[in-house]
Amino acid sequence: MSWVAFLIFVLAIILLDYLVYPRLYSLNRILPYILILSSILSVIIIGGGLSLLTLTSITGLDLLYPHNKKQITVRVLFPIVTFLGMVFRIHPDRIRASYVGLNNSLLLAMKKRIKAKRILLLLPHCLQWSECAQRITWDINNCKLCGKCIIADIKTDFLDKFTRVSVATGGSVARKVVVDVRPELVIAVACERDLVSGINDAYPVPVYGIPNIRPYGPCFNTTFDKTELEQAIRIFTRN
Repeated sequence: MSWVAFLIFVLAIILLDYLVYPRLYSLNRILPYILILSSILSVIIIGGGLSLLTLTSITGLDLLYPHNKKQITVRVLFPIVTFLGMVFRIHPDRIRASYVGLNNSLLLAMKKRIKAKRILLLLPHCLQWSECAQRITWDINNCKLCGKCIIADIKTDFLDKFTRVSVATGGSVARKVVVDVRPELVIAVACERDLVSGINDAYPVPVYGIPNIRPYGPCFNTTFDKTELEQAIRIFTRN
């Protein structure tokens, strides 16, 4: 779908040039050439970035040089991909999950470049049992290990593996934590929508996303696959 989005982007550029060219030519004969050159450069940058993303995700080789090509390509094509998903009636969470999966595969390819001495684990508050009276939003150590939610497992098994473990009530709190901790890597558990926005907002800090599991619906007694977290810790702390 990203390649289809790129094709739409190219066609839109061609159409724009076709419509604007005569007006620019009437103003100044140099302006049309500047427009065409800018269009060609934008197509090369976006197309080259998408090619690198595709080859990196398929081969697992670290081909993202420079790294900001990924961000430019994604910011241009992702809205078009989202629109295509609406046209073809693909649920937005499927598109977002694919985005998170692509992001994770790129980070795995780039793992040798990531200095993971300061790792932040960000968790959503909906992992906590809904009837729990303990306030763990600012301090996960307040968990009493009752075992009714996965927070107890995190405190027992993973607390010492991170620079900080934070439970956030929303995107603004999560962004503040990232600014305060200044991690070299963020491992985040959240729904697909929050992961996509978090990955983009935290840039250039890399974010490895783990989608949560919602057996009772969104934002209520959620959980996640601990093996994904264990795998991420093993991979990024190996360097």
